[in-house]
Amino acid sequence: DELTDVLPAPLALVSATATSGTAVATVPTNTVTWNGTIPGGGTVTITISATLPVDAFTGTTVSNQATIAYDADGDGTNESAGVSDDPATATAGDSTVFAVGDAGLASIPVLDGVGLGLLAALVALGGALLLGRRLS
Repeated sequence: DELTDVLPAPLALVSATATSGTAVATVPTNTVTWNGTIPGGGTVTITISATLPVDAFTGTTVSNQATIAYDADGDGTNESAGVSDDPATATAGDSTVFAVGDAGLASIPVLDGVGLGLLAALVALGGALLLGRRLS
């Protein structure tokens, strides 16, 4: 394999695709492998889809880095190794890091004790008014 990426916890692998070559997502082991060639000066984008558990805390940091194997001497055998790079930074060979956010989570407003008491009083008053009309 030219690329092997074992996703770290808490990520759960879903799928993988590549712009060329073959990306394989092995879900039970949380591992993505890629095989293919990249022409000189060319690029390949490997897209990995994963999920986070619903109990992942906002602010939790996830760091991921794949290993790569390549043919440095041109003899057709991958004898050299390296690591993937986060293209969003200027640092070479750094892992991709992100923080779990709260996007998609909704705040649900709730009443405090006073608000609940007022709501109960209004419901009771409304019930008494309706009952009074039916009796008359």
